[in-house]
Amino acid sequence: MFFLILQGVAIARVIRHNYFQQYIWLSASTYVVGSIHEKINDLKEYLSLRHQNNVLQAENAVLRQIITNEVTRFESKRGLINDSLLRQIYTFQEAKVVYSTYSFRNNLMIINRGSIHGVKPGMAVITPQGVAGITKDVDTHFSTALTILHSKFSISCRPSGSFNFGSLIWNGNNYRYAQLIDLPRQTRIRNGDTIVTDVRSLIFPEGIPVGIIKSYRTRELGDFIEAQIELFTDFSSIHQVYIIDYLEKKAIENLKLLINENK
Repeated sequence: MFFLILQGVAIARVIRHNYFQQYIWLSASTYVVGSIHEKINDLKEYLSLRHQNNVLQAENAVLRQIITNEVTRFESKRGLINDSLLRQIYTFQEAKVVYSTYSFRNNLMIINRGSIHGVKPGMAVITPQGVAGITKDVDTHFSTALTILHSKFSISCRPSGSFNFGSLIWNGNNYRYAQLIDLPRQTRIRNGDTIVTDVRSLIFPEGIPVGIIKSYRTRELGDFIEAQIELFTDFSSIHQVYIIDYLEKKAIENLKLLINENK
């Protein structure tokens, strides 16, 4: 028994202080945990077919709305070409959440899509209702994602009727609410306004629903508004998601690097 305890301590120290061993351990644990929860999730899904049919109907309605933002017209030196040629900007693929948390300070979910499906770190994850999270660690068949309910989650968002934007974060309290901070004081908002993703996030398509404003206040120090946002996505019952790949993200990031280098 004492030998096993010492062996466990030794293995833990090796994993903790060596990047390669950390990667092997993370990949193996993600795959095992993902496989177990996928089996459990399949059983739950079978027992709730009626609910899943309702979810699929909601997804179809959302997809009809999203598809208008997937493509943009080609442009030439003379301006917009008025023909049927279109260029795809985003790709969407369906996935299932096989495990998720919502009661911790840093909450994650495991999705049954991995590198063989084209998933990479930093991809957007949405539900039929709105924003869910961002992919983080990717295994062959499964991926983990930070949800909105994570201390390191932050994206650019704005009121749907304004071009002023702020940062969406979570203060770690109620899982049904997030906070929109650093919104300019001159922004015209009111309770009940819808908050959507902003194009500056470089992860989510512009206009993806996030939630509605329940209350807001102007900070005593500075000219910024802080708003309490009731989230559209209920993380206590999250199941169906879509993973989004922004095809032009790399090109924009390269241009940003060139701008910073020339400053």
